[in-house]
Amino acid sequence: MTRRLVGLTIIIVVLFGAVGFTQDKISLLSDYYMKRDLQRYEEIKKETDVQKRAGLLIEFLKERPVNKIYPYILPDYQGDIKSLLDKKEWDKAITMAGNLQTALPSEAAVKKLVDSGDITVVENNVQEFLQQIASVRTTMQQDVFSAQYSAGNWAEAAKIQEQLYAATPNLQGLQRLAEIYQKMQNTDKYLEVAQKIMSQAPITQPVGFSTTYQVLQMRLQKNDIAGAVELYGKLMDAYGDKTPEGVDAAAWNKERTTAYLQLGQDMYTKKDYKKSLDFFEKAVKADPRNGDAYYFIGMCKWQLEGQDGAVEPLARSVVLNGNNTAARARQNLEQIHKAKNNDSLDGLDEILANAKAGLGI
Repeated sequence: MTRRLVGLTIIIVVLFGAVGFTQDKISLLSDYYMKRDLQRYEEIKKETDVQKRAGLLIEFLKERPVNKIYPYILPDYQGDIKSLLDKKEWDKAITMAGNLQTALPSEAAVKKLVDSGDITVVENNVQEFLQQIASVRTTMQQDVFSAQYSAGNWAEAAKIQEQLYAATPNLQGLQRLAEIYQKMQNTDKYLEVAQKIMSQAPITQPVGFSTTYQVLQMRLQKNDIAGAVELYGKLMDAYGDKTPEGVDAAAWNKERTTAYLQLGQDMYTKKDYKKSLDFFEKAVKADPRNGDAYYFIGMCKWQLEGQDGAVEPLARSVVLNGNNTAARARQNLEQIHKAKNNDSLDGLDEILANAKAGLGI
């Protein structure tokens, strides 16, 4: 009998340990706890006041930050935040989203629970949980952004969107940042973001075109003529004889004329008269009554062909009048005419009349 008892004792020690019977902890991510947590959550949902319900939920999450019911909590919580946004109660929405972000467990806290045995690593459920928490945190961050943006708190909206973009770089995020910095009238930050957009979005696509055009206007405002000319060149390479999608054809034709004038003047300054002439001829093709373009056509031809080639375009610049270069065009035309007519202006009126006829005026 004694031997049997001794044998049984040995078996018990081997199976359960010398200290006595022990039991593994139930993981906080087990179905057992999930069932209990869902029951408690259902009780919380019975509270009809949005703010009070949110407060009860945050209390629960502070007590049970690690749980399997976030997929049930998040849609309801987001719905409550949306209801506040719809009512334009921005501050309440921001507070709600922020409170949930604060209640979420950190990765370090979860790992500590794993080490203590409160969470068992079974079927990668810990990693799945961490990914779930990261997703919830991002969702709340997006909700805070929406509230800050809707409230017109541009600085805060920009800060959050910078964080969201850093976590997940994408073109849409850059567009949001560009829009916010534009609203803030922060030209330097807008240009910084716009450069990234232009590097990702082809100029032939609406986003690439609109961003390039906006940057062009800003460069002109900053009197960055060289930078503007660079972008004019890219725009004309892409849309020389075409109209960008969604842009009024007549308005774009004016932009086209301006672009070719700027490009022509840039080449004229660099004394590349052949390229300059090509740009100015494209300008008068877009706007057949642009006196400035005719003036520079005359000056380019003077350099390339001599005085005779300059007469007709200079005369057209004169008769169009009202342009920035009409006075210089007349001065140069008279100089050429006098040189050919013994210092006399006789016959100049006929040249001007022919110019008018050629222009149909």
